[in-house]
Amino acid sequence: MTRRAPIAKAAARRRVIAEWALVALAASALVAFLALSRATERADNVVFDTVSEWGVRAPHDDIVIVAIDNRSIAQLGRWPWPRARHHALLETLARARPKAIAYDVLMVEPEAVPGADEALARALAAASPVYLPLTFDVPGPDGAPYELLAPIAPLARAAAGLGQVNVDFDGDGVIRRAYMVERDGARAWPHLMAFMQAAASGLPAPVGAGAAAGPARAPLVREQPLLISFAGPPGHFRTISFVDVVNGATPAAFLQGKLVLVGATADGLGDRYATPLSNHTEIMSGVELQANLLDTLLTGKAISPAGPGKLLLFSLTPLALALAGFLLLRPRANLLLGGALLAMTLAASAVLLLQARVWAPPTAALAGLLLVYPLWSWRRLEATSAYMLQELRAFSREPDLLSALTQRPGGPPTDVIDRQVALMHAAIDRARDLRRQVLDALQGLPDATLVTALDGKVLIANREAEALFGGAGLDPANRPVAELLTALAPEAQPEDFIGSDAAGDLELTVEGGRSFAIRRTTLSEAGGAPVGWIVRFTDVTALKEAGRQRESILELLTHDMRSPQVSILTLLGGSEAQAIAGPLADRIAGYARRTLSLADNFVNLARAEADTYSLEIVDLGDVLLDAVDDLWPQSSAQRVSVTTSGADGEVLVEADRSHLTRALINLVDNAIKYSPAGGRVDCAVQVGEAGAICTIADQGEGMSPAQVANLFKRFQRARPKGGERIDGVGLGLSFVHAVVQRHGGRIDCASAPGQGSRFTITLPLAGG
Repeated sequence: MTRRAPIAKAAARRRVIAEWALVALAASALVAFLALSRATERADNVVFDTVSEWGVRAPHDDIVIVAIDNRSIAQLGRWPWPRARHHALLETLARARPKAIAYDVLMVEPEAVPGADEALARALAAASPVYLPLTFDVPGPDGAPYELLAPIAPLARAAAGLGQVNVDFDGDGVIRRAYMVERDGARAWPHLMAFMQAAASGLPAPVGAGAAAGPARAPLVREQPLLISFAGPPGHFRTISFVDVVNGATPAAFLQGKLVLVGATADGLGDRYATPLSNHTEIMSGVELQANLLDTLLTGKAISPAGPGKLLLFSLTPLALALAGFLLLRPRANLLLGGALLAMTLAASAVLLLQARVWAPPTAALAGLLLVYPLWSWRRLEATSAYMLQELRAFSREPDLLSALTQRPGGPPTDVIDRQVALMHAAIDRARDLRRQVLDALQGLPDATLVTALDGKVLIANREAEALFGGAGLDPANRPVAELLTALAPEAQPEDFIGSDAAGDLELTVEGGRSFAIRRTTLSEAGGAPVGWIVRFTDVTALKEAGRQRESILELLTHDMRSPQVSILTLLGGSEAQAIAGPLADRIAGYARRTLSLADNFVNLARAEADTYSLEIVDLGDVLLDAVDDLWPQSSAQRVSVTTSGADGEVLVEADRSHLTRALINLVDNAIKYSPAGGRVDCAVQVGEAGAICTIADQGEGMSPAQVANLFKRFQRARPKGGERIDGVGLGLSFVHAVVQRHGGRIDCASAPGQGSRFTITLPLAGG
């Protein structure tokens, strides 16, 4: 489980990243398609119209509309009017000397009254500059791409320019844009308001084809699109009635230097258009539409549609931020980020339209944001579900030592969902069973045991722990371990033990004389990371008492048993012993020496196993030489040669010198004892792969495998074949074994009958 968990998590992360990449690719492709196509045009138009209402402003001061309104129709007669009416208006306007006149009335058929058209042409020339409209009928007659509807020739020649007044309806029937040029191959017709803009700015009039004769050469192509920035709804511009101008009711100063637009506003006359500011109910006349276009041109507030590159950047940026949030933020934060991005996208589109005069339709970006969140939630949930199902299946296949205790009835489900639910229930039941079993095992421990968090706060305490600390008037739950230890032993200072990041041991004596060995071990999760501590309180009061009794016994052996034996040997060596027969005295002395040796061996072994060693850096070769020198009298008496050999340099080990010297003395002493007269004992020190190595080999009779197997047990001795008696009680090698183990080393014996014995001690090198 510990090795599989990181692999499974890494695979799950890769799956999530792959799903994220697919979602990002799909959402980006959709947003790009929506942004570059007209699929979201209607929704974008709603946003455009709403924001346009916020941009209502005062109209340009120079624009004045002369309206052919209901009052003019009522006073001057039914429409269409004779040329004389228009003649009269142009003469009046000529006297007022406006800057330019756009006469937005189509005059495509001649007047029935002789000379009326010529008279009107002269009035046009006199009031110059006067610009007349033309338009196109698409398709034209006889299969032509279009038909040009232009003023009759006399009027066209007299006008300062002819401009097209075509309009472009969006899909919802609303006018939002105008094309400043209509082109038929090499022929081009500028918009009527382009002439007025040039006149207002003092620039040359644009060059156009005018009322060019000849058939339509090719389909019309619209160029230079411009989104109109509407100054206001119908009735927003300064407007005077046609009849008031003709009758002289309008002062000439009111029209002097102005840009005059003449057009129909009366009911049933002229065109009517829905605009962003008309709310589809209050429609706008054609002349007012032209006034808004002229205002847009004069104020420099023309709105430019964002180009494909900028539109893609605008549309994909919110999506990119949302996608980044999916990887970096939590679901709740992502939800807040999504709402913020929706609001910011709408706000950015409005600010660009109102301040930068750039129209960046927001619907594609909004659609991407609204789609990517459920799409990502679905794919992320799918990836998470797959990971959970995979882990549940792996968990169900893992060995469970306690599963035999918790068998549950029921066959395997057949439905996919039922199988997933069954796996989930099985995992939950197994986790609950394991939790119950762990708690039962913890409660069954004979020692007081605590489970704590990494900060030392107690999470679980078994019954023994509750009893231990309850005696001190404390409930261990949710308390720091340091506080509990201080309550048990006020003089204790457990900070070093509790504050350490590693496991450790502590011995504590509490009030009443009870002693506890406290051990803290790490509690880890499945991946191996530490999540807490297990603190066990083992009552060692009885062991302490046994230790004190052991010390008393050692004192008995050291003093009370040794003293009489020493006294016996002293008496036998004095003058008083002459009364005892020689053989009897020798036997008494032998028994005393054996008893004394037994006591010494017991004491040495006990101290080797229990004493605290005083470690220092020593040269193993020097220790071996000390042992050999100490046994020189014995080797000389036995006529046994003891040789030593060492490494080229020092062989340093960390050891208690006295205990290690005593151990080598025992080994060399045994080798001398079991070697024949005139034999040799070879001692050597060297450095090997396992550490420092000391070997002691004799030329004795050797031992059988059964003897070697029991060699380091207490009171085990190898007797020579001849049956001669060798002093000793079988504790010397037990002492050697204990000393070597306490130094972290090992001792081995290689022996065979008739081949002598070789003892090898291996110790860790100092600093290794």
